[in-house]
Amino acid sequence: MLLRNCRIAKVNCLATFVALAVLSCTPAPDASLSEVVEIYLDTPDDPTDASVVLAGLSETTITALRNTALERNQWSSLLRIAVHDIDEAGTQKPAVLGNYQIDGDTVRFRPMFPFDPGQQYLVTFNQAAVPGPEGAKELLNPVRVILALPKPEVEPTTIVTHVWPSGTRMPENQLKIYIEFSAPMSHVNGLEYIRLLDSKGNEVEDPFLPLGSQFWDSDYQRYTVFFDPGRVKQGILPNEKLGRPLTEGQSYTLVVDKNWPDSEDIPLKNGYQKTFTAGPADTTPLNVSNWRLRIPAAHTIQRFVVSFPEPIDYGLVLRSLGVKDSRGTTVTGTVEVESWETRWSFLPEQPWSPGSYELVALSILEDLAGNRIGVPFEIDTLQQVEDQTEPEFYRVPFEIKG
Repeated sequence: MLLRNCRIAKVNCLATFVALAVLSCTPAPDASLSEVVEIYLDTPDDPTDASVVLAGLSETTITALRNTALERNQWSSLLRIAVHDIDEAGTQKPAVLGNYQIDGDTVRFRPMFPFDPGQQYLVTFNQAAVPGPEGAKELLNPVRVILALPKPEVEPTTIVTHVWPSGTRMPENQLKIYIEFSAPMSHVNGLEYIRLLDSKGNEVEDPFLPLGSQFWDSDYQRYTVFFDPGRVKQGILPNEKLGRPLTEGQSYTLVVDKNWPDSEDIPLKNGYQKTFTAGPADTTPLNVSNWRLRIPAAHTIQRFVVSFPEPIDYGLVLRSLGVKDSRGTTVTGTVEVESWETRWSFLPEQPWSPGSYELVALSILEDLAGNRIGVPFEIDTLQQVEDQTEPEFYRVPFEIKG
């Protein structure tokens, strides 16, 4: 059985489908044996009943199929349906399980489980697998068609819930921005959906570190945007050539495109904009002696509050501060970051007992410009730097009196 020509998935009046491509088709060397076949999705009123139909087969082919008791693997070799995707090893996905039926002059495949709307399926008709004399069948190439049920339209619901820093003023050497979403997002390069505009509405040239697909949290709900450190830090070629992305005294707008897809490949419900002003550069390292502590009373579950003289990096402060008791045991509780990231509060699970405690700060804690405790982000490379290992954490003792 040879094909003279092929047609892209016949349109059935009751069917709703997408036919994307015929990938290969071989002309018949012998016109007397040729026939025209059609491969299409047949969808009744209920899309879950969709089936793949191979139509237009000759009476000779249909008779050969009827008279041959094909096993499941033989049917799959003749008419193979698989998810149109190639894995990392370069191999095709396994064939979809289902039942084959000869109906008149057609072969119908009904999947064991309904086809997924929006998912592309590669249908391969292997002409050489038709029962009968071999003849010239080995010269035939398979016919491949990509079919898909249309993806149902879904109302977008995912939104940008917050952008940090939450204040409207950032130092001109700001190091990063966090964008939080209401639901998991797709694993894409977020920089394709973000723009930074100046006060005139012009796009700032290359403000961000071009590694946009690597800075998601584990839930894919918080995305970190890094300003290019090469432009932020002075004395480096990108900084000398282009200057800092932000200039003191100027206003800027961070624009998040509504086409940013969530984990279901659905765009955001709406876009998002945050306008802020750039202040002077911050090159002063953090100093724990400048932190103010509000000590709770014993036998209460009052909050223990730490106030900072400047905003602290939101993403880092959540995992860089904690409380330990006199035995070195971590006190469990709930953390909140408030007042434009200038206040960290800790609500214990159990009432405070009288005694000695420590506020423990990891050395990774930073302010908005990347300055750490005792270590500025800007370090003069000509300045003599002491050769010492940075401590893993800092301790700030406090006492709860009975």
